Amino acid sequence: MAGISALIACSPAAAWAQDSEGRNTGTALKSACRTDYRAHCVGNDPAPPIAAACLAQFYINLSKNCQAALDAYNAPPQTETEQE
Repeated sequence: MAGISALIACSPAAAWAQDSEGRNTGTALKSACRTDYRAHCVGNDPAPPIAAACLAQFYINLSKNCQAALDAYNAPPQTETEQE
């Protein structure tokens, strides 16, 4: 079950969870990269865009789950026609 929830958390749709104004919330990024953030970026602002930029600098050293979440966070959102 943990593997399934990790896949769901790292899916592009989850990483691109948006607030009411259409901004990416980075929910999956925060969840999957908590330990990596603490190891590499703890002195930076934890807001998703800044955290993602910091984590990208250490990409090769990140956990596989964090790499997947970062990839999904940075991917463009899918349009409705692409999702079908």
